[in-house]
Amino acid sequence: MDFLTLLSSLAIVGVVLWAVLRQRRGRKKKAEKVDHRTRRERAVWAWAMVVKADAGPVDAGGRARVNLELEVHMPGTPVYTALVSWLVEQEGLAYVETGKEISVRADPQGPEFIYPDGSWARFVE
Repeated sequence: MDFLTLLSSLAIVGVVLWAVLRQRRGRKKKAEKVDHRTRRERAVWAWAMVVKADAGPVDAGGRARVNLELEVHMPGTPVYTALVSWLVEQEGLAYVETGKEISVRADPQGPEFIYPDGSWARFVE
């Protein structure tokens, strides 16, 4: 009788531990998924120099898709290069010409995510 009590107690503890560990693993996977809204909210101010800009045609909404190569200067990190695509309003195309310096917002946890710091452009997902 004592052996069966001990065995059933160990089985219950094992099942509880298994359930807790499985639940914790499921939470980690969900927490890793991050959308652009979250990245934009945690992005910090930085500035960038436009190394290269390739603008497409202006669409009916007055915006052009611009592929940019940026030299990003984020406080507390070394300078790095990033490739991004933005939808830029026609009036804002002058801001993203080669050699220009612009204000941006960069995600410190994903430095390749560079967002325009202004209403004249938006990040293309």
